[in-house]
Amino acid sequence: MKFQVGRFTCELSLDNRREVQARWSPEPPKYLTRGERAEYQAGRTAFLESQGIMTSGRAATPRGRTAR
Repeated sequence: MKFQVGRFTCELSLDNRREVQARWSPEPPKYLTRGERAEYQAGRTAFLESQGIMTSGRAATPRGRTAR
């Protein structure tokens, strides 16, 4: 999933261990402003929800494990 964060483009994907991988272009940012952090968090949340990893603002509990 690609989305804009300020002047950067972020592409999120899952690796084979279902961990989030981020690719930035044109280069990884050295820092993000408060507004850019909010854009990134919103994009990451939308990505996780689309993958069924997060529901209603909370991370889903992996199968076979209980939340502590």
